[in-house]
Amino acid sequence: MPESITLSVDALGNITATLYSCAFWGNSPETMVAQLVAEEFDVDPYSVNVVYSGSNQGLPATGPGGSRFTVMIAGAIEAAAARIKEKAFKIGGHILEADTTDLEWAEGAIRVKGSPERKKTLGEVAIMAHLFKHSLPDDIESGLEASKVFDHPYTTMPSDDRKNLGVFYPFMGHACHIPIVEVDVETGTVKFLKYAAVHDCGTLVNPRSLAGHIVGGAAQGIGTALFEQYVYDADGNFLTGSYMDYLMPTAMEVPEVAIGHQETPSPYTLHGIKGGGEGGRMMAPAAIASAIDDALAPLGVRCSVLPATPERILNWIDEARSRSN
Repeated sequence: MPESITLSVDALGNITATLYSCAFWGNSPETMVAQLVAEEFDVDPYSVNVVYSGSNQGLPATGPGGSRFTVMIAGAIEAAAARIKEKAFKIGGHILEADTTDLEWAEGAIRVKGSPERKKTLGEVAIMAHLFKHSLPDDIESGLEASKVFDHPYTTMPSDDRKNLGVFYPFMGHACHIPIVEVDVETGTVKFLKYAAVHDCGTLVNPRSLAGHIVGGAAQGIGTALFEQYVYDADGNFLTGSYMDYLMPTAMEVPEVAIGHQETPSPYTLHGIKGGGEGGRMMAPAAIASAIDDALAPLGVRCSVLPATPERILNWIDEARSRSN
């Protein structure tokens, strides 16, 4: 499941990042890319332009999905940026009359170690690369651009059983959700009193975007736990074919989520980033089912099927009462 990027620096030093995966899914890929590119070149993220390649051409890419995009695109960005920097150091060394081993990248410029006043900005290097090729060594070609297809080296099959097509990701995040619920034994409705979610997604790239992941995922998980289901009649006719009948949680049903972050950087990824896109929807159903179990434990009720609709909850209560009698 590769991810790819092309980074290009124009003659004024402006950076454009070209993505080859699916366009905006709501997970802020442009924000992630701008931040990560800016991190590599030590520039303002607002100076990075992010565009998408046309669908008729491009490098291999998988796009958002599987909590993988930020991890994988970070690897592609790092490698592409390294190629640009390598060429930029050669140009900068020529201009500054210094060996490349005596140079460093800092504050968006190439400068001589120990003499920070001797420096050339990315723009100054870029204009030489684009317009003054004949003033540079013969082995340096015009332009300042690099592409990279990134394949994570630690993505492996889970066992020797090759029939198992699942994939193990050593860079996935971890999470803990704790819903506090109240169950009305007369109506079977479940009310959220509090909801807390703590995620460990390694080094945070953008806390605001991650919070959106968590809240959105929790909302999806609440739908799985309490509302959303396919219903058929005895003859196999589909009864929940529209949103008039297929229930989804709204802002009235989704509680405010108290979010916490635990940062344990991954040793397997650039910057220690871990995936965080699916924790909400994976944690919420089991956590909510356990909360319902705890609320109805005095009655001997166990939440055995999801969604735990009011009708099912009332049936479980009736069955438990019948067993006690």
